[in-house]
Amino acid sequence: MIQRIQTVYFLIAALLVATTLFGTDLFSFDQGEFVHSTAYKLFRGSDLEGKKVDFWMLSLVQVIFALMIIFSFKMRHRQIFLGWILLLLNILSSVWIVLGANVHSLECTTCDQTATNLSFGVVFFLHAAAFIFVFLGIRGVRKDKKMIDSLNRLR
Repeated sequence: MIQRIQTVYFLIAALLVATTLFGTDLFSFDQGEFVHSTAYKLFRGSDLEGKKVDFWMLSLVQVIFALMIIFSFKMRHRQIFLGWILLLLNILSSVWIVLGANVHSLECTTCDQTATNLSFGVVFFLHAAAFIFVFLGIRGVRKDKKMIDSLNRLR
């Protein structure tokens, strides 16, 4: 299981997606008041409570999918299918972060709209980089499947 390179790729992807669960900033901007968001809450100005955000659930689902792919190493069809679902979830969650940042930056009607300095945190870029490792993992599983199918024809 661990000796296959695609297992390492999926494990790296799971770790990169799991970085969003540590509570660090996904994005931040300044419109007269400093706004930043984690996977759990959106903090506006001096608001200590924050507005609830449920992005952590999607990150947790992606980590679970990556682990399911790793532990279903004997069923390559399932690995490929779950890999494509994980790839789609990763793309959609990255788009969700970008759109959420833009929506929250436009939400303030009394703020100076020209002062928006939207910046994404390192966690967002790590989350988006998981896309590459998921794709490489799918490619590795497909290569293994192709090799095993060619060996079965020789018997």
